[in-house]
Amino acid sequence: MLNETSDAIRAQATGSSKTLNTEASFRDPTLSVGERKNVRPTTIPLLATPPPEDVVQDAHKIASSCNSLEDVRDALNGFHGCPLRRTATNLVLCDGDPRADLMIIGEAPGRDEDVLGKPFVGRSGRLLDHMLSAIGLSRASTDSKYSVFISNCIFWRPPGNRKPTEAETLMCLPFLGRMIEIIDPKFLLFAGSTATARLLNTTQGIMRLHGNWQIYTSPCGKSYRALPTLHPAYLLRQPDHKRLAWRDLMQLKNTISTERL
Repeated sequence: MLNETSDAIRAQATGSSKTLNTEASFRDPTLSVGERKNVRPTTIPLLATPPPEDVVQDAHKIASSCNSLEDVRDALNGFHGCPLRRTATNLVLCDGDPRADLMIIGEAPGRDEDVLGKPFVGRSGRLLDHMLSAIGLSRASTDSKYSVFISNCIFWRPPGNRKPTEAETLMCLPFLGRMIEIIDPKFLLFAGSTATARLLNTTQGIMRLHGNWQIYTSPCGKSYRALPTLHPAYLLRQPDHKRLAWRDLMQLKNTISTERL
């Protein structure tokens, strides 16, 4: 496997289309044992090193020309710089009310999200809905004060639900940044370590940052208040930490309530 990985990375550096077979590496943790036996090995593009600068520059240029969510969707449908789109079923852009005061940003789509083309619709999405309901918010609400808008750092599902690479994230961030500017929410909620680290450009861990308000600066230089919290998928694996997420939610609720006074 180490030799195959090295070969794949060298191939990328030389422009080769060589890919990496990952039968063992990227098994979907949401599949049952019986389902895994029927899964055929998948050949998956590996992009572990930083992408060429011109690809990221193209992403910034394309994203900056977008003036609406539909523009962003059309731009991503026409953007071929990120190899994840070749293994994904659907583009997963957003869900909820674009007029919402709160925008939630997670990591990347999972299997259910890939099928339905919407973020946070699997088990972690159901937990997120329960968490939001507990503080009076809902993605189904039509009132901007009580609705939410949801997206991810990555718009295509990484194979096997693996963690997105730095290169894949760098290609998608310009579009996410432009979408934040278009939505122009009053508050941002970063769900998990990937969204927190990438959008705040920090190496501090989520366990240190969660529950503490930060400042996110958009590509055009506008500042937004952002609250990191634990990702619902992590809470499903570590239910004892739900109490920490609850404290974060109460922090969010209190700040939003104060803003409305």
